[in-house]
Amino acid sequence: MYREMFHKGIEWRAHAHAIRRLYGNWMALRADNPDVPFHEFDPATMGDIADDMIVFRPAGDGYMVYAHYGRSLIDRVGTDKTGQASSRIREAVGAFFRECNARVLESGEPLLTLHRSALSGQVHLWERLVLPCRDTDGEPVIVIIAKPRQFRDDLLAAVLDASLDAIVAVHLVRDDSGTPVDGEFVSVNRRAAEWSGVTVDAMLQSSVLTLCPWLAESGLWSRYVDVAVTREPLQLVTRYPCADAERWLEIACVPFGDGFMVTQADITERKQAEDAMRQSQAEYARANAALKAEILRRKALEEELSHLATRDSLTGALNRRAITQGLRDAIARSARYAHPVSIVTMDLDHFKHINDRFGHAGGDAVLRRTVDLLTHGLREDVDLVGRLGGEEFVVVLPHIGAEEAVGVARRMRALLAAASIDHDDDEIRFTGSFGVAAWDGRETMDRLLSRADAALYKAKAAGRDRVALDEGEGEIHVLGLDGEMPLQPSADLPAFSPSTRQGTAPRAPRRASSPALARPPKA
Repeated sequence: MYREMFHKGIEWRAHAHAIRRLYGNWMALRADNPDVPFHEFDPATMGDIADDMIVFRPAGDGYMVYAHYGRSLIDRVGTDKTGQASSRIREAVGAFFRECNARVLESGEPLLTLHRSALSGQVHLWERLVLPCRDTDGEPVIVIIAKPRQFRDDLLAAVLDASLDAIVAVHLVRDDSGTPVDGEFVSVNRRAAEWSGVTVDAMLQSSVLTLCPWLAESGLWSRYVDVAVTREPLQLVTRYPCADAERWLEIACVPFGDGFMVTQADITERKQAEDAMRQSQAEYARANAALKAEILRRKALEEELSHLATRDSLTGALNRRAITQGLRDAIARSARYAHPVSIVTMDLDHFKHINDRFGHAGGDAVLRRTVDLLTHGLREDVDLVGRLGGEEFVVVLPHIGAEEAVGVARRMRALLAAASIDHDDDEIRFTGSFGVAAWDGRETMDRLLSRADAALYKAKAAGRDRVALDEGEGEIHVLGLDGEMPLQPSADLPAFSPSTRQGTAPRAPRRASSPALARPPKA
């Protein structure tokens, strides 16, 4: 069964707004009291969100008892578990739940989990926030909010099941050293299940090599793993042994997350037709054209699936996972080829006020327009624009240093300040605050993002609708709106110098300060 647990990054890993909100409330209470009181999360006081909540209390036999089981969960699962012991769930998912509860009780820290539903045939995951609390008598209480992570189930199911090809997506299972040893089916269409001779649910509950041992024997498994590791697609035609007769498959394998996606087309009839008509050039040309059309059709399907997996559905910008991977790749290339890379973080000013006044439809229109403006003038297939969540965005600028990145941010700021949207006979105007940071050649991606965020917050503190640059070593410079001098190299801005092995590259000497960015004299 596919499952993951996360102790860190919950605030950005969670998709459901309700989960992010409850996690924020728990963390705020934890700051004042290491034992978060249960009454703050009692379902009786939580309103509609209680329908998605589970409460566990300790039982005398060492297990936990369901003290509350939300109505939405009852509708989805088909049973009310209130009053039942967690030990009654015998499937693998039950063991997973008990392990999560035990970890939370032992560590006292929240946990975000992902797991595939064991009861639904639809392609979706559940995400659960597990929170440790204390009752008034000091008794431990576990509060859980569970939401389905749908991933556009209806659309993906329709696209996958309409295909005449067998399509599967696989997540690699690695050993303690990180070596792939097996795989878990993340997504399976009906045709793939038919070819395997089992149901879709049965495939989703099986490991790849357990269900298909012939993959390892034929060498295909190692080639699929190479696709996941090298990120290089694979296409081939191979024989496939069947009970009735030998058949021919055309296989396309592409990287998909920490795994791969395989499309298999049965081309036996076409292969036989090609052999039979080898003497006819015209017939051969038509068969070749059919092959090209089939490849184009599958490539289009792969591109659509990739787009759904990497794009924010509202704005069309890269989603958090894709922009994070893009920044990671840009830093890796920068370290290898010794060219700079900069990022610009942006946050819309007073966005809550826009939502409150013009409704979410107006807010959504502002978000879409913001992405259009941020993308304007950037280099296609080089610069990246991503949405981190809410009204927060990040721009990745490979081959660009701090000075040029500030110019890009100032242009973006001016575009936003000059823009407006007509909405329901009203005019919506909006601005944004920008933070700029250039990679210093040694720091981690998270450190680079933190510096850009620090500059962003400095721009907001200076009155919003501003651009601020983190010049390194804690120096942040906020640029004015009018009458400022052109940006020049600053003594406070370290020269770009990629890291060497073990990250021991010495910092380059400073250059002379310019009037525009010079550090103010000490009193």
